[in-house]
This record gives sequence, structure tokens and C-alpha cells, in this order.
Amino acid sequence: MEVGYKIRSQPEYKGLSWQTRATAHLILAQGSGAKAVINMLHQQHSDQPITLLYSHKLGEEINCDLELKALLHLDQHVFDDEKMMFKALKLLLPFQYMGTRVYVAGSQEFIWAVADIVKAFGIDDADVIKELSGTTARSVYCVHCKAITYRATTNVTECIGCQRMLFVRDHFSRNLGAYMGLMVDAEDPGELPEIEEIYP
Repeated sequence: MEVGYKIRSQPEYKGLSWQTRATAHLILAQGSGAKAVINMLHQQHSDQPITLLYSHKLGEEINCDLELKALLHLDQHVFDDEKMMFKALKLLLPFQYMGTRVYVAGSQEFIWAVADIVKAFGIDDADVIKELSGTTARSVYCVHCKAITYRATTNVTECIGCQRMLFVRDHFSRNLGAYMGLMVDAEDPGELPEIEEIYP
């Protein structure tokens, strides 16, 4: 009987749940990640201060917008793109309470961008509650040219920097927020394995 092997570096996204000992809650959601926030809010409502930063694309996630507005009587900010949200987050973090917990729901790229920002303000990765939403697409770090290719959905992807074809490994770097990518045809140039979509 084959025993499954878990790569230790792979991140675990345990889903959003209230941290009851927190003094305040800072919630960040991207696109369909709003559904994870709505589910958490249906579990219970915290008495501590709650701030929500939500990024959506124009014309999308309208139902989530309306439901969040109906559920939350709190400090809520909606952005049309992540860049604007990240700027607001950096302005907001210096004024957060000691004991604030950070919750983030969205794509892998979004989650680790948030984790990187809050780390600069002294918030450990262990204090960031994460839920992967929408897509399982991977960010891939090229070990050859050091570029990061975002939203890779296949087992082999072209590097955005050096155009090498990279095998997407399961080893993940929290510092880089990306999986490692190695040139797949280094020994036999041009000979590629079957390319499959495995991270939809």
C-alpha cells in the first residue's frame, strides 16, 4: 500500500475561522475570497473591531459585494484592484491594535503578497489565517534567472523571464511566495514531457 508523502514546505490553507483571543480583526479578500469571509461571518460575529479590505474586478462578484455590505457594520473598504488595496494596507497597519489577527482569502499570489506586506510590520506568518479561493494556479520561481511567473496552471510552464520551460515542483518558498521551477529539458533540449493542466 502506497503511503502519501507530504512535502514539508508546501503551505497549508486551513480556511478562515475567528481567532477568539484577538483584540481586533483585519480581513483581506480578493474576488471569490469574499465567499470565505461571508462563511466566517455566518459562523459568529466578533465583538472586537473588524476592518475589511476587499478587492474585486469591475462588474464581478456583485452578489458578494451586496452580501458583505448587508452582513458587516464595520470599517469596510472596497477596491477595484489589488495594488490600491496593498497601498491602503500599508497605511493602515501602523495603526492596528496589539493582538490584531490578519485573515486573508484569495489566490496564492494574493495570499503571499499580503503575508509579505504584513511581515514587514512585525506580523508573523503563523498569525495570518489563510484560505485559498478561486484558483489553485501557482506562482513559479525560476531558479535560473530568478523571475517569478504568476498564475501557472500546468505542470510545465514557460518562464516569463528567460523563456526556459520549467517543471513546477512541489517545494514552496514562503520568503518568495512561490513554488520552485527547474528547466525541464536541460539534458535533452526541446524534449518536453506531456504538459497537463493540474492547477486550475
